[in-house]
Amino acid sequence: MPWNPDSGITFGEYMRNGDGRSVEHIRGGRTWVTRDQVSEGRTEDGGRFKTVRDQRGHDVTQETTPVGRERQHVRINLP
Repeated sequence: MPWNPDSGITFGEYMRNGDGRSVEHIRGGRTWVTRDQVSEGRTEDGGRFKTVRDQRGHDVTQETTPVGRERQHVRINLP
């Protein structure tokens, strides 16, 4: 049943608990698309890296070299 403005509850209340539904149930639940994507591994020289891609496609890479030096690289996805 769709939200009725004359029902006496706000749209937020309807989305939170109207008819026993929640936002996750209405949208079909959370998916991997709405979460940050994380990949980890080793570089060719033996260092470690961790790359996080957010919902807008920006990449943040944290890298540790074999000698222990830490670096961070950021790639911004411009629309």
